[in-house]
Amino acid sequence: MTVTIRCADFGNNCPAQFTAPDPDELMQHVELHTKTAHQPMEWTQELAEVAKTHVQQV
Repeated sequence: MTVTIRCADFGNNCPAQFTAPDPDELMQHVELHTKTAHQPMEWTQELAEVAKTHVQQV
């Protein structure tokens, strides 16, 4: 099952979009992106849970 998520889904002006073969890999990409592109935002378990609600199947 391929899944995708867009940074813009969170109401910010970021063009990043990620697609992966499964939700776990997708969350790894989102976590890395958050830590590098959206400093000083911290990747927390709460943020991960919110991100999971925006995941869409392709």
